[in-house]
Amino acid sequence: MTATIVLHLPAHRATALKLQPQEPEAARAYDRNIAGYLEFLKDEAQRAGYAVAADQKDFGPVFSIEEDDHASKRAAHAWLGNLPDIWNWMPAATPR
Repeated sequence: MTATIVLHLPAHRATALKLQPQEPEAARAYDRNIAGYLEFLKDEAQRAGYAVAADQKDFGPVFSIEEDDHASKRAAHAWLGNLPDIWNWMPAATPR
């Protein structure tokens, strides 16, 4: 089974915005860029042998990993941790 990483978008958004509390434009920037960021994660996941999905569950963690094998779950968690968050990805996605 391929590990599937599911981002829980309400929790992801709330956590991301806590990282930018001084930025009044942060909510608009997040909302404008989340679809592109999800596509980036999906593309990277496919290359690494994972899958990325998103849902609207408004409770609990920022993401969960659907995988029966504990070692595979840990590997998927580590892989995700090595990718840029939305704020570090965003400048690369913005045309200059």
